[in-house]
Amino acid sequence: MKRFYSLAALLLCVWMSASAQGLRHSVCIVSPEFADSERAMMADYSLYMARAGMRSASQALTAYKNEGTFGSGVVVEHGGKKYVLTNLHVIGYAEKATLTFQLHEKTLRYEHCEVANIGETDLAAIALPAECEMIPLPLYAGEIEEDVSIVAAGFPELADKPSWQLTRGSISNARVDVDSHERASRIIQHTASIDPGSSGGPLLLKNAEGKYEILGINTWKAFYREGVGLAIGKEDVQAFLASLASPKAVAHPELKPLQNLSGEDWLFVFRHLPDSTQQNIKKEDWHLPFDPALRTLAVRDSLVSGKLAKSKHFEASASHVVKDMDRIRDVRLIYDNFLGMNQQVGLYIATGVQITALIEEAMTEDEIFATKLGYKTRAGAMFGLYVGGQLPIQIGNHILAPRITQSAGAGPMKTGNIDGGFAISADTRVGLDWHIPLKSADFVVGLHYNMNWQWTKNELKITPFKEQSSQKAFNQYLQHGIGLSLGVAW
Repeated sequence: MKRFYSLAALLLCVWMSASAQGLRHSVCIVSPEFADSERAMMADYSLYMARAGMRSASQALTAYKNEGTFGSGVVVEHGGKKYVLTNLHVIGYAEKATLTFQLHEKTLRYEHCEVANIGETDLAAIALPAECEMIPLPLYAGEIEEDVSIVAAGFPELADKPSWQLTRGSISNARVDVDSHERASRIIQHTASIDPGSSGGPLLLKNAEGKYEILGINTWKAFYREGVGLAIGKEDVQAFLASLASPKAVAHPELKPLQNLSGEDWLFVFRHLPDSTQQNIKKEDWHLPFDPALRTLAVRDSLVSGKLAKSKHFEASASHVVKDMDRIRDVRLIYDNFLGMNQQVGLYIATGVQITALIEEAMTEDEIFATKLGYKTRAGAMFGLYVGGQLPIQIGNHILAPRITQSAGAGPMKTGNIDGGFAISADTRVGLDWHIPLKSADFVVGLHYNMNWQWTKNELKITPFKEQSSQKAFNQYLQHGIGLSLGVAW
């Protein structure tokens, strides 16, 4: 008789495990695990994606970068193995997660649990250790009907910490038609209260035996309406569990292109896409916050490899460092006023003033798909002084003058669609001038090698120049090449 009572007590205990209190053995806190370098990258991109107008992505990255990021999950069983089912946006780009079960008598933590698979819908599965004795919940097998009592379970945030919450309500719309969630075949709308942190927790219904079964996974909440929770339906959950037979069928996007590019440089690339492309990237329904950033680089790479490969507008592995920068053409209109005498014999030390107008090969945003590139003025006048030397060599009536000059100047500058700014320039020129005598003056033809440095404030980017280094207050740019001089000397 005692054995009968012991068996009855055991059966009662098992039944209680499926009751409301027993749900704590099936619902857990899901905390993604990120390395410090990953969190630093999230913080960087969060700032610049916000400046690009991608506020939702920025907010998601801000949440991931903070220690203690969490959501909810529910234990399921498939193929003889136990998994925690949650939302993809809960784990983000993490490969591992910590699963915490807050039972009444104790707390169980399972660290470094592998993310077994992610889905095309907002679902992810995390493998539980073989020794885990938590209780899996089955999927509801019946038809989903409206005005049926349901329960939502999870760990929404309370005082910055996950807190167990079990709320009741009813199904208010068995199949929601929401365009922004078109990847899911069924979205269930219900009135049970869910809050930030409830994502990934189960939407439950009691069967005829009084046990809970999974109707869906709570994923969204309509903050602009009262009592509107949205869950991914059991059809998508069932299809996702079937995909566990081939794990990692849909793998995380490769983040290496972003790891090699700062958030500031990414923003430069984004702003140089056509306006229509920018708007499309912003409006698209993204699962994870880095998706629009990766799409931006994909568009850039397609332009580099396509018709505009020779445009030198984008570089395959950088942003405002333009491809083949050392070979890009420019035209400098320079007025030199020499203050000196005796240019025909001896060593000549020259001082003077120069006024420079710079015209560079460049592309504007609305010409991004054009095949022809024109010249566009990208800099205003540069005013400065120079000092140099020359050694004129008399050859008949002509003079060959080897020359070296060093100049320094400054002036207002405007580049592309960026607001104008102020630039400082230093210019080293080495070359030969050939003086051809005329009646009252000499016609001068010169060939020289020129190396030019420019410094600008951080907000002023000079696209056709190769950036050498960045500091808090200034960016330094370098351009060099061979040039031709034409002039008249008296």
